[in-house]
Amino acid sequence: MFYGIALIITDMIFAIMIYTSHNLLIKIGMTGIVLAGLIAYFYLIYINIYLPNLELQKLVEEYRKNEELKLNYRSGSKEDLIQEIQEIILSLDTMAIKQKNAEILMKNAEINNLQDQINPHFLYNTLEVIRGEALIKGDKKIAEMTASLANYFRYNISRKEAFVFLKDELKNCMNYFNIQKNRFGDKIFCEIVYHDTEKDKVGNCYIPKLILQPIIENAIYHGLELKMGPGTIKIHITESEESLIIHVVDDGLGMTQEKVDELNSDYDFENDDVSKKHNGVAIQNIKKRLKLYWGKRAYILVTSEIGEGTQVLIQMPLLYQKEDYMN
Repeated sequence: MFYGIALIITDMIFAIMIYTSHNLLIKIGMTGIVLAGLIAYFYLIYINIYLPNLELQKLVEEYRKNEELKLNYRSGSKEDLIQEIQEIILSLDTMAIKQKNAEILMKNAEINNLQDQINPHFLYNTLEVIRGEALIKGDKKIAEMTASLANYFRYNISRKEAFVFLKDELKNCMNYFNIQKNRFGDKIFCEIVYHDTEKDKVGNCYIPKLILQPIIENAIYHGLELKMGPGTIKIHITESEESLIIHVVDDGLGMTQEKVDELNSDYDFENDDVSKKHNGVAIQNIKKRLKLYWGKRAYILVTSEIGEGTQVLIQMPLLYQKEDYMN
């Protein structure tokens, strides 16, 4: 701008000199200089004012378009609004979430610490020493109980697979039952019955691990423990062309129809009181795993009558070879 003003002043001086001069050549020369100055002046205006102003207009236009896009997005469809809200929720990092994450990490640390301390080999070796000492002293009862306890822990801790042979799951159930029998004595009995099937053959079919032992546990604690006199659990094994059917029956106290309906529903026992959790969580866990693996092809059903006992029916596909999801 300074150079532009200087050019204007110079041109004005030259214009006055042209006007006052009487020499033609001088007038022509002065006129050329004035024209050159005017051209230079307009060039400076073009460079320093017009082009920057044009660039500014472009920036303003782009900004306006971006704002219109934002406005159109915000006033768009319901799905866009829901997506935006979901993104906002996901981006939140509140103290409550941090606190919850800290609690979870603390729980994991405690669990990992306990798992590190309970070395399986140390546990099995200790139980084997106890069993050996019991045999030396002639105490068969303690020796058998210790052996059952060692096998039970070995099955639950060391075996990491999600699917096992039916015969192994039944063996684990009997190890658990034998441990409990040392507590209850002749008050409780357990029997496995095979119907229209070969024991050795059906024993090699695959079932989800720990799908029967929780039912045996429930039968003892909720059916037989408080019963007057002895009680029996029978595990009935049946197979069809495509299905394995396991029917666990006890002659314990039984339960109300209201309780039966709760167990057969999708009721969430995780947040309920302890008395309901002990019985309900196991059934829900089994139900969820069966549904996860096979959908409607598998199910668990509970029936019961007060004073008559409880029956738990499990049906699942009969599989003698592992499928992809089992690995």
